[in-house]
Amino acid sequence: MRRKLALLTLVLGVVLPGAALAETGFQLGLPDRNFPDDDDVKGMRVTLLWGANRKTSGFDLGLFSVAQTDVRSGVALVFGVSRVTEQVDGAVSLSLMNYHTGRDSGFNMAFLNMVNDSSNALNIGFAQIAKGATAVDLGALNVSKKSKFQIGFVNITQEIDGFQFGLVNMADNGFLPFFPFFNYAKRSD
Repeated sequence: MRRKLALLTLVLGVVLPGAALAETGFQLGLPDRNFPDDDDVKGMRVTLLWGANRKTSGFDLGLFSVAQTDVRSGVALVFGVSRVTEQVDGAVSLSLMNYHTGRDSGFNMAFLNMVNDSSNALNIGFAQIAKGATAVDLGALNVSKKSKFQIGFVNITQEIDGFQFGLVNMADNGFLPFFPFFNYAKRSD
């Protein structure tokens, strides 16, 4: 009987606070488990080691972790990897590595920003590597398919809309494909 009572107390101690936390918009993410088990968080999410959900709005804190979500808005401070699979909507993402495979708008700051389409975002870090278009890249190494502005030591893009400023500047449509110190798009006739 004491074991059953102790087990019931333990279960209620875990379930009831989880239900109360779901109403306040707080989630604790652990590997393969979220407390409470909600897909959407409006408020604050804390991730330890690894956590994933569908949508995070508010403050996303990752401690030594991969903090993964499909859609994020708000502020993310991740001491590890910020992983967004679909969209960053007007968010600030601060982490060791931003790995965003969807569309970004807002501000990305990390040692390494690996993004897909950040044509509405500012990327700052040691290296920015984009599969698609970027708006503004500031870092030692900036690589993209298309960019408006790149400022760094090495800037590489297939198509520049604005300018590049750095030690090495490469753009297929630049006034020269390679030029030190600066480069800009050549005029199309």
